[in-house]
Amino acid sequence: MPHTVLPDVPTGELRERLARIRYVFTDLDGTMLAPGSCALSDAVGNPSLDLVSTLVDLKRAGIEVIPCSGRNRSMLHEDSRVFGLNSYIGEMGGLLMLDRGESRWEYFCADMPFNPIWGYSPHECIEATGILEEFSNRWPGLLEYHNDMSTGYKHREVTVGLRGEIPDEEARDIIRRSGAELDWGDNGFLNYISAPTTLKLPEGVKGRAFNIMPRGLNKGRGIERFCELRDIDLSETAAIGDATSDFLMADYVDTFFLVENGLKNPTAEDFLSTHDNAFVTRGRIVDGWVQAMRCVLAARG
Repeated sequence: MPHTVLPDVPTGELRERLARIRYVFTDLDGTMLAPGSCALSDAVGNPSLDLVSTLVDLKRAGIEVIPCSGRNRSMLHEDSRVFGLNSYIGEMGGLLMLDRGESRWEYFCADMPFNPIWGYSPHECIEATGILEEFSNRWPGLLEYHNDMSTGYKHREVTVGLRGEIPDEEARDIIRRSGAELDWGDNGFLNYISAPTTLKLPEGVKGRAFNIMPRGLNKGRGIERFCELRDIDLSETAAIGDATSDFLMADYVDTFFLVENGLKNPTAEDFLSTHDNAFVTRGRIVDGWVQAMRCVLAARG
């Protein structure tokens, strides 16, 4: 597969491009965080301070790191607190935390009608369609609500988090036939399945994370809305990820980094062939994340 590998030290036009970056929107699982969501390990689990030291150097350089994840508010609020980050985008672009200190945030539902005065969250509006019951009955043992790291099943405000392994097109067909203004999203392969679980996947099947979400919602459009509200210039933005849902960020930022493990994604080849602003890191998961950020810092001289 032809692709542009990110060098350790950028030169020429690439250096000029990376030197402009002031905001980095980053996926977490499979990208910034080592397996087990650990900040103190490398990609194979060895103890490492590389991520922490890189975050410190980015902050000193005036580069803001903004998690952009399928995780919910409670998880991202704690993640960002521990990492010393001021903002985040949760639930696949549907929850925009613009400023933690001022508690400035809003829901973003893209093309699904929603008004806060209704008194219901977007998640509750999705539940009311009855689609979730149809999914549960259609794929017992192959699909379940995502257990968000012990914060509880269904603990969401905008999207519905699911995990397992089912045919994407069949899932999309159920949504189409319902007439609901919703989309089906693939949020990447699971590194592990946290307990408790009702899944009984075939041997050798890792399972994936999925989201049912407002129509038109994705991480890219969430970034677009975030930048609009924060008055951020596109030329100063970059994003990094590994999954199909992360690829959608590339159209809304100046530069996109694909961590090396993302090359396993079956849609990666088509994505890279149509995005000349995308670069593949040297290294998997957090190792690739660190290499990309070190390259950005090197561009500043």
